[in-house]
Amino acid sequence: MEKLAGWIYDRLEAMQRKPDKILYNEAVKSDLRALEPAGNIRRRQKEYVIKKLSVCCGVVAVCVILAFALWIKEAAAEKIVDNCIDRNPYGDGAKCVSLVADDGINTYEIPVTIEEKQYSHAELQSLSEGAIAAVEKGMLGENGSLDEIRYDLRLMRKIDGYPFDVVWYTDETYIDCDGKLVRDVLDTPKLAEVTAILSLGDFVTEHSMTMKIHSKAVQPGKKEQIEKAVQQLERDSQKMENMTLPSEFEDRNIQWRYKKRGTGLFFLIAAPILAVLIYFSRDRDLHMQVQNREEQMRMDFPEIVSALALLTGAGMTVPNAFRKIAWDYKRRREQGGKNVPKRYAYEEMLLAVYEMESGAAQTEAYEHFGRRCRIPDYTKLSMLLAQNIRKGAANLPLILREEAADAFEERKHTARKLGEKAGTKLLVPMMMMLGVTMVIIMVPAFRAYL
Repeated sequence: MEKLAGWIYDRLEAMQRKPDKILYNEAVKSDLRALEPAGNIRRRQKEYVIKKLSVCCGVVAVCVILAFALWIKEAAAEKIVDNCIDRNPYGDGAKCVSLVADDGINTYEIPVTIEEKQYSHAELQSLSEGAIAAVEKGMLGENGSLDEIRYDLRLMRKIDGYPFDVVWYTDETYIDCDGKLVRDVLDTPKLAEVTAILSLGDFVTEHSMTMKIHSKAVQPGKKEQIEKAVQQLERDSQKMENMTLPSEFEDRNIQWRYKKRGTGLFFLIAAPILAVLIYFSRDRDLHMQVQNREEQMRMDFPEIVSALALLTGAGMTVPNAFRKIAWDYKRRREQGGKNVPKRYAYEEMLLAVYEMESGAAQTEAYEHFGRRCRIPDYTKLSMLLAQNIRKGAANLPLILREEAADAFEERKHTARKLGEKAGTKLLVPMMMMLGVTMVIIMVPAFRAYL
C-alpha cells in the first residue's frame, strides 16, 4: 500500500493546482516540528502524508473487496432452484424472506413468512361466555353486520378486558383463518360459518356465527393476488420439506429470486467517507500528541528550573549546569533503554547543547530553545539564561529558585484540576451503576407487591 500511496502523492504533487490542505498543511507541519525539531521537516511531512494515504488506501481496498464479495454472495443466494424454499426444522421458528416475482414485464416484491415444519398442533384452551358479545362486536371491523360482509374480518387473538385466548375456525372456502375474504368477486352472496373458541384454564366454550359473504368492497391488485396465492401454497405445504412457488400466474410465467439487501453497495459508499475521516483524524491525533507534549513539558519545568538553581547556586556556570542536566537525561535513557520514557523538555535541552557544541552562540542556542518549546515558562527561562550570558546576573540562582517555587505551586494547581476533571468523568459510570442498583432493589420489591 505504501507504493500506491507514494504514487498517489506524486500525482497530487504534479497537479497544476496542488491540494495544499493535503500535501502541505501548515498545522501538521507545525505539530511535526514541535514533536521532532531536528531533521528535514519537508521530508518528514511527506512521509507522514504518505503513511496516512497508505492507511486510507488499505481501508478503501478492504471495503471494495467486501462489497464485491457480498455482491457475489447475494447474486448466488438470490436464485431459487426449482421454485422451492426449504422450511426450518421443527422448533427453529418461522423464516421471513423477501421475494421478487418477475412475470417478464413487471416485478413484484412479495414478503413471505414460511412457518417452521409442523408435526403437531397445540390443544385448544378454555373459553368464557362473558366475552362472546365483545367477540361478535370486535370481529366485524369495517362491516356493518353479519348479514353483509364485504371487508376482511378482525379475528382477534386477545380480547380487551378479558384474559382469554381466542382460536378461530373457518371453512376457508370464503374466509381464511386470518379473517380475510378468500373470493374477491361472488356471483351471489354465500353463507359461511365462523367458530370462535375461547379458552382459559380447563374451561372451554365455543360460539359459532353464520354470516353472509358478498363480493369484496375493494378489489386487490396483482401484487396482493400473487401474495395471497403464495400464502395459500405456504399453508398447504406446511407438512412438506419445502414450499414450491407458483411458476405462472394469469397465463404469465413468473421467475422468482431473493430480494437483494444492498450490503455491498453500503461498503462501496462507506469506503471513501471512511477514508476521508481516517485521513483527517490522523491530523487530530497528531495535534493531541503535541498537546500531550506541552502538558509533559509543563510538568517537567519545575524540576529543570530547580536543578538549574541548585547547580548555579553551587558555583557551576549556567552553560555547564544546562549541559549537565541534558547529559544526565541522555545517560539515563541510554542505560534504561525503553524503560525510560522520552521527555520532550530534556530533548529540547539536548538539541540546544548540540547547537552550542557545533559552534552556535550560547545566547542564540538558548533563544532557539525557548522558541522551540512554545511555552511561556520556557520562553522566560531562555530569556533569563541569554540575559545572564550577555550582561551577567549575580542574583540568577535566587531568581531561578523563585521561578522553581512558583512552578511547583502551578504544578500542584494543575494536578488538582486534573483530579477534578477525572472525578467528573467518573460521574457517568457512577450514575449507570446507581441505576443498575436501583433496578436490582426495586424490581423484586414491585414483584412482591404485585
